Amino acid sequence: MKIGKLIMPILCFCMLGLTACGEVIQQENESNGVTDEVAATMSSISIEKDGSISSTIIENFIESYYNEDDLKSMIESAIDEYKAANITAQIELKSFKVKDGVTNILMEFGDYQTYAGFDREDFFAGTIRDANMAGYDLNVTLKSIADNTTVSKPELLGMGDSHIVIFEYAEEPDAPEQLRINCYDEILYVNDGVTVVGKKSADISSSKGFKIIVFK
Repeated sequence: MKIGKLIMPILCFCMLGLTACGEVIQQENESNGVTDEVAATMSSISIEKDGSISSTIIENFIESYYNEDDLKSMIESAIDEYKAANITAQIELKSFKVKDGVTNILMEFGDYQTYAGFDREDFFAGTIRDANMAGYDLNVTLKSIADNTTVSKPELLGMGDSHIVIFEYAEEPDAPEQLRINCYDEILYVNDGVTVVGKKSADISSSKGFKIIVFK
């Protein structure tokens, strides 16, 4: 997951890949059923209950082009430029760490629109009703996590207050093979290209097309 395509050329020089082998904390997240050993080496997007989005970017760092302070300053500048052009946008660089050749960056966005705008991704996080009103094509077939049955558009529209995440990778040669999506409640349905790894977490592949997660 790149940190906003506004600064993509910089990151292409500074970082390579997404499956870094940095510091690993072997700890079980009991509330989610996901082993943090994997989560510690995978970039992720977390959907918070208040509508905000947390984005964790984990990538290898090559210091021969830019040092740690320079890269941090460039990210902060990109945030300032975006906020200047979008005065209601809420973006914050919460943490920036480089350890053992791995960069770990945590950014917080006030809402999914700001995340999508800053990263220039096709991304939605909200209720099924809102997704339908926003014009997303819900003529899809999703598989139930509980019993492997399927649901389609009529059943989805009947669950209007349930929540949905819709994500499509940008067509880039360095797109990650997998990205973790963390939801704030239990996952109910997913489509092809999504692998559930915990009650509230799923990994999405970089295959073409929209990846969809429905949760309570």
